[in-house]
Amino acid sequence: MSFTSRWSDVVIASVAQLMAALGTFLVMTTLVLALQERGGSGLQVALLVVAETLPVVVLARWVGRLVDRVDSRLLLIVAGLGQVGAAFALAYASRYEWIVAGAVALACATAIAQPTRSALLPAMVTREDLARANAIGQTAGSIGMMAGPSLAGLLVGTVAVEQTLRVSALAFAFTVLAGVLLRTRRGGTAAQPAAADRPKAAPVTWQLRDDRMYWVMVWSLALIIGLVSAVNVAEVFFVRETLGASAVLYGVVTSAWTVGMLVGAWVLARLIRPATADGALVRWIFFGLAVICGAVLLCGTVTAALWIIPCWLAGGLVNGGQNVIAGTLLGRRVPPEARGRAAAAVQSRVQGGGLAGFFLGGVVLDLIDARWVVLGAGALGLLGILLVMPVVRGVTATGRTSPQVQATAA
Repeated sequence: MSFTSRWSDVVIASVAQLMAALGTFLVMTTLVLALQERGGSGLQVALLVVAETLPVVVLARWVGRLVDRVDSRLLLIVAGLGQVGAAFALAYASRYEWIVAGAVALACATAIAQPTRSALLPAMVTREDLARANAIGQTAGSIGMMAGPSLAGLLVGTVAVEQTLRVSALAFAFTVLAGVLLRTRRGGTAAQPAAADRPKAAPVTWQLRDDRMYWVMVWSLALIIGLVSAVNVAEVFFVRETLGASAVLYGVVTSAWTVGMLVGAWVLARLIRPATADGALVRWIFFGLAVICGAVLLCGTVTAALWIIPCWLAGGLVNGGQNVIAGTLLGRRVPPEARGRAAAAVQSRVQGGGLAGFFLGGVVLDLIDARWVVLGAGALGLLGILLVMPVVRGVTATGRTSPQVQATAA
């Protein structure tokens, strides 16, 4: 019996991803705008961003095993309810300490929901349809990321912060709905659609270091993101204070990145073929990183907020393609039984690099002007790419095929 792609499940998962991204970016942008308007420092903004990301890094090993061992339906329902509860709690948080605690609670639930969805997608489709399915999911996520900051800017500028955060709670409810509706399930005793045409095998153990090319890609990616991510902390101060833009314009500028991501996802989905070498895909990722760092560097030279939009469109274009490539490589190079651990491992390392950059950006932002933070982030990112590219070229020259059939990690 041959396995065919379940496109209805891809659509359900993508809608849930859209709403989850909408809710996440609605919360993040709302909290950052509210803190900036109340006179919060760069360090406070950085700590808030760290609080929204730290659980993903700290809980990665535990979450990865949880995603592979527990029924995905149960995980999505519980994580979705946690997101809804945390968003409602944030709507009533008045002190900075409570806001940080609410952000941590929301991030804990998100740390489970994200790798659960990432590991489910390859189980829904065949290898030939993997890039297209990732493009659909990436498009949905990009729409949510695009709508979130714009909606936050609009609502913060017209209604209270509390109402804005309640809207985000409704968006997170779609994660619960997806858990109920999805037919594809994995983890625990849940059957996987592709299992019917596979003989039973011994349990597969997997660690990131077992695949050298994948290991180099993830850690190099984490390094570059760590070097350039200080721009995420400086952006609100650069746009609002240095360039004098309104909250609504800030939301529009932030959304330009995700508009580019939406287009980039489909461009790369059309370029990737089943025969495309994995090594070529990894090299494409780092070419995209160079474009992103160049866009950030150029952004630091602008004198009006509107000029940031073309820079962010270019950066988002390649970022969307990178995410499709990352999802495709996850499906190609990681055994199905270990994809939860893989998704959590990649997520923790990449976001861990981002955390270091966020914190450094917050510290530096209190010492120098936001424009110099943006310029420095772009320059450091380009320098980091020059340092890692010899290693990346070395491992991709030999890593041409998927190692799944040989995956018997130590």
